[in-house]
Amino acid sequence: MSDILGVSALGYLHARAQDDWLDGGSREDPSLIAVAEALLALSNKLLVAVVGASLRFWQFYSQVLNAYAESLLDIAELRRTNAPISRSTFERLLTQSRPLVIPSAALLDRADRWQLQPHLEEFVLTATASCQLFNDLTDLYRDSSMGQRTWTTDALGESGPDGLWQEVVTATSGQQRGRIQERIGAALSFHQRSAEAAQALGLTAAETWLADRQAALEGLLRSLQGNLLATFVRRMGESGPAGG
Repeated sequence: MSDILGVSALGYLHARAQDDWLDGGSREDPSLIAVAEALLALSNKLLVAVVGASLRFWQFYSQVLNAYAESLLDIAELRRTNAPISRSTFERLLTQSRPLVIPSAALLDRADRWQLQPHLEEFVLTATASCQLFNDLTDLYRDSSMGQRTWTTDALGESGPDGLWQEVVTATSGQQRGRIQERIGAALSFHQRSAEAAQALGLTAAETWLADRQAALEGLLRSLQGNLLATFVRRMGESGPAGG
């Protein structure tokens, strides 16, 4: 189990190092990529200790890493062209999180329960999608203000903070089903799929987390309204009295 924990930690650090380099601020320092690849090599050494020369695992591993590399190219192209972020784009970019499945897939291989691998992939993908949408919705005002683009901010277009506030108020009043509600609905749908995959895997340890996430998603509209109100009040206070 210590080897699997090491794979998880090293894999995470590898992805973070690559992300930091791709974000642009560290492009001038090629040593960051060298560090990332060294971390990956150490992670692979631990994986060999767990799965040995298992053909099915290493074929799967190659597929995952190839898809991950393609997702990095997709992100770079998206930033270069400033193309709209659609649902299909959002789901395609989720491939960047696919390596999260590797440590648990190694355990399935070691335990000779490879028939559960599709359920494992479904759980990782849909849980990640639900969490990403939750974070995008929670950070909606900040992302919009800072020019950070997500599937959710793209849906609001150029409406700005006032349009964002109107969207949240309209949604919480039940006047109509708006774009924010559509995103929450998508997050709940991904969450339901992750719960079904967890059940297929027998992940009883995930039941509390899944229940808490369900409650958080269902209460997200009220939370967004409270957060936006607090933000606007704080900014009004920072701007000082009118004409002062």
